[in-house]
Amino acid sequence: MGGAFFMIDPMSDYPAYLLRRASAMAMGRLAAHLKALRLNPTDATVLNVIDANPNLKQSEIGRMLDIARANMAPLISRLAERDLIERQPVDGRSHGLILSRAGRALIPRIKSAFTEHEDELMKDIPASQRRAFVAALRAMLRGAEPARRQG
Repeated sequence: MGGAFFMIDPMSDYPAYLLRRASAMAMGRLAAHLKALRLNPTDATVLNVIDANPNLKQSEIGRMLDIARANMAPLISRLAERDLIERQPVDGRSHGLILSRAGRALIPRIKSAFTEHEDELMKDIPASQRRAFVAALRAMLRGAEPARRQG
């Protein structure tokens, strides 16, 4: 009893399974990097998107990031309550989102956290394979786009 044994993971040849496991691990690590900023990965991602695309509407951000409409309102409210974003009229009825002064000041720290996280995440992938790895993930996401729009 108590001897070492080797367990076989019967799922280890399934890409979807590996992607789910890798995603859970990556998001947990990213959350740890962002904890000092009092942000979760989704909040930080939304702030980065607003930084890159000022005046996007809340619904446009939700579609871009595949965040359910019901989840966008509380997320945006949370960021606004922290004075990280502001709403700005873009036409007669719509409001776009921009970063507040505090939000703009936080962006370099968010980007630094993402960079540190990505460096750690990619360290076990040989440098010569990193571009191909990212390209394969992008291709997979592009392939899923028509199905997402239909569903």
